[in-house]
Amino acid sequence: MKAVEINEYGPVNVLKVNESVPIPDIAPNEVLIHNKATSVNPVDTRKRIGYGRSIFVKKRRREFPWIMGNDAAGVITKIGKKVSKFNINDEVFSALSGYKQGAWAEFVPVPEDAAAKKPKNLSFEEAASIPYVALTTWAAIVDRGGQNPGEGAGKKALVHAGSGGVGSFAIQLLKAWGWYVATTCSTRNVELVKSLGADEVVDYTKDDFAKILKDYDLVYDTIGLNVTGNEIKSLSILKQSSRAVYVSIVHPVVNSLDHYGLILGALKVMMDLTRKKIMNRGIGYHWAIFKPNGKALDLIREYIEAGKIKPVIDRKYNIQQMTEAHKYIETGHTRGKVVIKI
Repeated sequence: MKAVEINEYGPVNVLKVNESVPIPDIAPNEVLIHNKATSVNPVDTRKRIGYGRSIFVKKRRREFPWIMGNDAAGVITKIGKKVSKFNINDEVFSALSGYKQGAWAEFVPVPEDAAAKKPKNLSFEEAASIPYVALTTWAAIVDRGGQNPGEGAGKKALVHAGSGGVGSFAIQLLKAWGWYVATTCSTRNVELVKSLGADEVVDYTKDDFAKILKDYDLVYDTIGLNVTGNEIKSLSILKQSSRAVYVSIVHPVVNSLDHYGLILGALKVMMDLTRKKIMNRGIGYHWAIFKPNGKALDLIREYIEAGKIKPVIDRKYNIQQMTEAHKYIETGHTRGKVVIKI
């Protein structure tokens, strides 16, 4: 089969298309997907240069070659003997585990509990733009933030960077659940986020969101600690209530593990997070990490088929153009997702 591999960490030229990769075997609890489309997420450009190697290599049990990629959308061609949810020829979509990945390939083994039927009203390319950002958001808002699907009436949320891949999905999911949603973006993206349902838009090139927004129940931070003062400002707009929640997907967890090693790194993460929680008593303070979740994708499929969530795709490339896709993402100016046609 054809796949994009890396055999070392580094710039975009480490990405190589190999047309002679063996089609992978599947475990008893897996299905084999003939993959039609995938995507590139901003975190992939960091993994390409070594981000997360302390965790991912240990779990993969070998460093290279590595086929990256989380998002997959395609047709099931083989089923493991313990699989009961799917049949051959089912059209599915999935987001694979962060350490194994493997979606930048023509055939992808996927655990049964990580996949869901593809939305009937989406093409494979559109479907491939959804799973990773959807489940990153699910892990943040539901698993860590403690918010229940459909229970947003009377609640207010701020989604940072609403025009990005994660932000553009999060706005739509929260609106589907009945939340009042504010978001931040640049001038050129104001109309885009409004079209996704944002009730209030703060153009960060002109205004300070902390001087405009107040008494919010949730801040979903997709920008994080790397932006000076962003976390402090985000915390300042929350209600002083134990039910108010700040949750970020940009945090020092993986960097700490890479820098200090798994044991010392984990200890440092626990100490840093505990310190943050103590400093912010009275509200919920959380760091979230993506994880596969087929059941969540089943519910998200229903929202998509009902027209409550739509894919936001910036650009499409074919698999031979993977280096160009990475270069574009590294500009930091993507709107929605970058999709790869296989």
